[in-house]
Amino acid sequence: MSIDYAKVIAEVTGSGEVTGASFAYWDGERMHQAVGGLRNSVTGDPVTPDTLMHIGSITKVLNAALFLQLVDDGLIGLDDPVTKHLPELRLGDPEALARITCRMLINHTSGIDYDCPPYRGFDEQRVVDAIADCADMTQLHPPGEATAYSNIGTVIAGYIAQKLRGEDWYGLVKSRLFEPLALRHSLVDITELPRFRVSVGDQVGADGKLVQSERPFLPLSFAPAGATTMMTPSDLLSFTRALINGGVGANGARVLSAQSAALMATETTRFISPPAWRVGLGWMMLAGGVVFHGGGGPGVSSLLYAHPESGRAFALLTNCSKLGVFDTRLVEPILESWGAATTPLTPMDRPFDASFYEGSFENQIYRFEVRVEDGHLLARMLTKQDIYETDSAQARIFQLTRVGDHLFTMSLNGTALPFPLAFVKPDVTGKMQQLGALARIFNRVH
Repeated sequence: MSIDYAKVIAEVTGSGEVTGASFAYWDGERMHQAVGGLRNSVTGDPVTPDTLMHIGSITKVLNAALFLQLVDDGLIGLDDPVTKHLPELRLGDPEALARITCRMLINHTSGIDYDCPPYRGFDEQRVVDAIADCADMTQLHPPGEATAYSNIGTVIAGYIAQKLRGEDWYGLVKSRLFEPLALRHSLVDITELPRFRVSVGDQVGADGKLVQSERPFLPLSFAPAGATTMMTPSDLLSFTRALINGGVGANGARVLSAQSAALMATETTRFISPPAWRVGLGWMMLAGGVVFHGGGGPGVSSLLYAHPESGRAFALLTNCSKLGVFDTRLVEPILESWGAATTPLTPMDRPFDASFYEGSFENQIYRFEVRVEDGHLLARMLTKQDIYETDSAQARIFQLTRVGDHLFTMSLNGTALPFPLAFVKPDVTGKMQQLGALARIFNRVH
């Protein structure tokens, strides 16, 4: 494989497709870095190698490492009931609460329907405030019986670490990960003065043009799920290398036992959709032994991939909410060289009964309305609360193409997205009662 990383980054950012990007690749022996574009589209100054950029939900991998440190130190067991360590936790379904284990918090099987809180005043955005919110939350599915991407599971896990260690979550990330691994270009506590330049994100507006985000962070009470962490790609890869090297950093510091590092990269379950995504503890996995995680936020799109067998890894951080811009020129060629190429989904021409799929499906923050219009099966995606300030203006309508039994690709303006829709759980009439999309589950409400 031969890719001119700097050329790709420069050409894509120079075209205006994304605002700025920072890339790092560890080839097993040395680090390659490339940056391009603007760290702030208003001031016009460039991204530099020491610019801190949001990693979004990649934070979940850091949080899982903190949680498994509790296992290493004998403070929790993965099969312990969560209530053993957090008896004050309340859910809308007390019977479900009693069945949720520590493992379910970090492998997305708890079923708690709480994807994101609303924005509140600064003093109401502590991690403990998210724990208190849970008292009103219902279940997407019974604990352990399905897999739905869970921000709140990660937050609860982070709060347990905070409670059992007697140190706030932000301090734990610094004292137990950043400092031992000498990650000096990393920031998790936003009340600290950044020692380096930080990126500012751009959102895709309703007109398709980029506009600077008014909010630099998701609600802070979800910090363990990815609201605040900013790093350089090279620092992120230093952390990643420790995980794929049995828990030991390049500087010799051990942050996790070899057993726990291996558990993180061991499949425990799979999402309904995307069907190729397997789930470990913190990590997600693809064929070929590749582990990965992505992240988003207000004007944020981030990617982290690693190939433990060869010791290779790369991170791509951007301050723009556009997805997939680097896929064909950078991400996919690297993954193919690692043996993680995905099989394209092929349209099926056989007729099908669209009435089985029509209806409305939702979770706490998103709603899909599936209907037939002009002979085409469409899905309209709406947000029930503002997560990013441009969301309310983007009730996007996707055209669905059947590519398998109850599996459909989504296309927007003729461009197929990498996240198919999968319908499951038919009732006695054949109507599907659940929809899987975006690694999440949506239940039929109409």
